[in-house]
Amino acid sequence: MEPATKREKASWAMFDVANSPFATLMITVFFGKFFQEHVVPRSLAHRAHSLWAITISSAMALVALSAPVVGAIADHSGRKKPLLTAYVLVCAIATCLIATVTVGTTAGMLTAMLCMVIANAAFEGGYVFYNAFLPEIADKTESGKLSGAGWALGYVGGLSALAIVFVAGWMPKPGQLTDSWRAIPLLVAGWYVLFALPLLLVVKERAPRNPPPPEGWVRQGFRGVRETVRTLKDYPDLVRFLVAYLVFTDALETVLVFTATFSGSVLGFTNDDNVKLFLILNLCAIPGALFFGQLVDRWSGVKSVAVTLVLWLMVVFGCIVVTSKAQFLVVAVIAALGVGGTQAAARAVVSRYVPQHESARVFGFMTLAGRASAVVGPLVYGLVADLTGSIRAAVATISLFFLAGLALLARVDEPRALARAKDAERVQ
Repeated sequence: MEPATKREKASWAMFDVANSPFATLMITVFFGKFFQEHVVPRSLAHRAHSLWAITISSAMALVALSAPVVGAIADHSGRKKPLLTAYVLVCAIATCLIATVTVGTTAGMLTAMLCMVIANAAFEGGYVFYNAFLPEIADKTESGKLSGAGWALGYVGGLSALAIVFVAGWMPKPGQLTDSWRAIPLLVAGWYVLFALPLLLVVKERAPRNPPPPEGWVRQGFRGVRETVRTLKDYPDLVRFLVAYLVFTDALETVLVFTATFSGSVLGFTNDDNVKLFLILNLCAIPGALFFGQLVDRWSGVKSVAVTLVLWLMVVFGCIVVTSKAQFLVVAVIAALGVGGTQAAARAVVSRYVPQHESARVFGFMTLAGRASAVVGPLVYGLVADLTGSIRAAVATISLFFLAGLALLARVDEPRALARAKDAERVQ
């Protein structure tokens, strides 16, 4: 297979710049809190947590059901780039439509929920194809470094978009809701399309392009899922890692989704406070992604992920006991180091454990593992928060997922996993 050029690797990493503002603004900093405070009608305000949780969980369920199928289609067809292009456009269009909703009405709320489900599902689903390029353009000795570089650039993208929103004054201020907020989803959508272009135009599709099968790509995709399930039994350590990933990603996604809600409800953070907080966190996440990405190549992928989960346990404990904004800032910096490290290291681990010719299918199952788990975490968090009236009690449940993830990682034999992937590529 033709080796990738430096330009291709840089263009691949730029896709993290493209999609990070969606995660930063539409999930974490802005729209989650805005949806609960302004989009939801006052008559349903007591269900705001649950309604946002249902929105996120619905998108994750949609991704979980479709990711293995589209991953199999991508591998069989050799069309990762056309599929990624379609997902980027769907996400961008649905995000733009969020800017048109009428806040404080049932119709506006339902429209926002539907658009957010579609946008978030397309955003998350696009990772299947994006991540599947990693084993093609980086060998197993540098996948951690490139994965970490991508995540680090992603935080630069999130930081830049967040800075634009802050400087432009588009973030709603307490008691001063204007239509300026509508510029935020438009910025996110345009940013996504613009910075996705380097990957879509420069990175080569190295997998052979096959003609459509007689039964059509969808049926072929479902058949490919069955083949992947049978094939995965030959990669026991990869399966063990994906199960662990399912568990600890549940906790990670829940933290990311409800961070702004926690800081606002428990510690009285305003929208401006959250913007400043996440500007700092994006900066702190950059060294975390770079460090843990390179640690995968130099030390061990599984051990690197385990270290990040220990950091997350420290974060959960800190959230339970903090009583001031200054204390929470310290906890949040630790979380920033952990979030970049966990995601960069996990992506690199899977790329090292999977043969190149099965990358999209396996990353489809990785997406299934991560997003299927995210159906449970936000729902549990939202329900515990509503039933107990305590955000801290909801946060405490997250530690159970991180502990379970550590226990599962202990059963992964990395040398055996690397040898199995190498043998499969040699046979192919």
